[in-house]
Amino acid sequence: MLQHLHIKNIALIEDLSIDFAPGLNVLTGETGAGKSIIVDSMNLVLGERADRELIKTGRESALVEAVFDIAKPDFAPVLEEYGFHPDDTLVFSRELYASGKNICRVNGHLTTLSILKELSDRLVDLHGQHEHQSLLDEKKHLSFLDKYAGGRIAPFLQETAGAFDAYRDVQKRLSGLTGLEGERDRRLDILHFQIDEISRAKLSESEEEDLTAEREKLLNSEKITSALNTGYDAVYNGGAEGQPVLSTLKNVIGEIDGIKALDNRYEKTLEKLNDIYYSLEETAFDIRDLKDEFYFDPERLEEIENRLHTIRTLKRKYGGSIENTLAFLEKAKKEYNDLLDSENLIAALNEELNAHKEKLKEASERLSGERKRCAKSFEKDVMRQLSDLGLGNCTFEVRFLKDSEGAFTRLGIDTVEFFISTNAGEPVKPLKKVVSGGEVSRIMLGLKNISAGLDDIQCMIFDEIDTGISGQMAHVVGEKMLQISRARQVICVTHLAQIASLADRHFLITKLSNEQATKTGMEMLKEESRVREIARLAGGSESAAAFSHAAEMLARAEEIKKAI
Repeated sequence: MLQHLHIKNIALIEDLSIDFAPGLNVLTGETGAGKSIIVDSMNLVLGERADRELIKTGRESALVEAVFDIAKPDFAPVLEEYGFHPDDTLVFSRELYASGKNICRVNGHLTTLSILKELSDRLVDLHGQHEHQSLLDEKKHLSFLDKYAGGRIAPFLQETAGAFDAYRDVQKRLSGLTGLEGERDRRLDILHFQIDEISRAKLSESEEEDLTAEREKLLNSEKITSALNTGYDAVYNGGAEGQPVLSTLKNVIGEIDGIKALDNRYEKTLEKLNDIYYSLEETAFDIRDLKDEFYFDPERLEEIENRLHTIRTLKRKYGGSIENTLAFLEKAKKEYNDLLDSENLIAALNEELNAHKEKLKEASERLSGERKRCAKSFEKDVMRQLSDLGLGNCTFEVRFLKDSEGAFTRLGIDTVEFFISTNAGEPVKPLKKVVSGGEVSRIMLGLKNISAGLDDIQCMIFDEIDTGISGQMAHVVGEKMLQISRARQVICVTHLAQIASLADRHFLITKLSNEQATKTGMEMLKEESRVREIARLAGGSESAAAFSHAAEMLARAEEIKKAI
């Protein structure tokens, strides 16, 4: 639901905020007051094409913000998919600059226009007098029919999708084996080279780590040799200067040994010194062994460098790691063997493919049959709605166009388009070719009344789609719009008193002028001011009779609301 709209520096609007309510929100006003500017602003923040001419004269930029309540659990994964933290509130903003730059944000985070449009399409369905989006797009008619069918069609859709996936899996495997013989031979050559290159390397998963460690030791051979020599000499030989540590310690032991009888603590100290002496002597021998066994081998270093180069080359070519390279090897071996035995395998896969194709065909036919049964109910519901809207002589058809043999999809074999004739005796034609503004409005309203519970879009915006209707039909259209608003939020720009009287929240758009500037303003109407506006819409008179008629319309509207 759209909770709040903030518009700044758009055309005649300097700074305007609107708080919308659940149910039916109506915007009215004199011609030229700025109702279309508000709709243009909505289009802008919903990701439609931006026109720099919208920026208020003398300003460098314009801003539109829209705040939505999205307390729907199924919307959280959509937000996460685009990297946004799921929340109950979603804020869209779009800044438009005179330089041509425009900045889009979602919950304060920069985003692209395409992502903004993708998210807004899931939240708002905006219908203008000449722009009727989804229901006039024949590509979406199949989806609309399937939503109408609901649970009746779901098992058939699931069965068909599963059969299609199984069919395509075998088809992909088969396409890798068939084709020109030259292509097969070239593929065999490539696989043979790859298998031979990896196999000859005889990779092991821990080898690179071990070689890297050994390489580090060889590269630091001088440092290692110096440390070991210095350590051994200091402990055992004494080196060029000073006395060996062991000799010094032995002298200390001799001194303490001479006094051990005088105090048992001296004897304990002597024991510790002897332990240290033997431990240090053993350590000296260990250092000597390490020193004797280590030597710098330049040939071994070169061998290691070459081996690491081979490993890293294979990793770069076949998956980024030794594990992935070995997995690639196994996959290549399987494909190579499959290609060598391709004649037998192709025959087996063709047999399997035919079996899956038959299952897919049967599933698609069952799905198509159920769709056609649902389409009959759908046609009756649409004509019932249109009859209520003054199109009692219309004919509405759901036409099925089956694709050529074998042209399967996960949705079956049907192509669906809605056809209509609004006058008795006239042939039906595609819905998108209906040209009368009044007829289009009523058809759209009838279809939308049916669709109110079929999709997840919670906000519908109607921009003067009541063009071409009046009188009693305006009452009917208003009531239909009110019915839709009980399932989702409706925002409607209208010039009809019959529709405005049914509003749950009524906004008046005004144009204010002085010597310096002209700007658009807005107020939410209550009580007397609302009666005055309904009277203006009904006929323009400010007489007591006009006000009385407007009050009667509002009273009748309240009765209608209670009855729905």
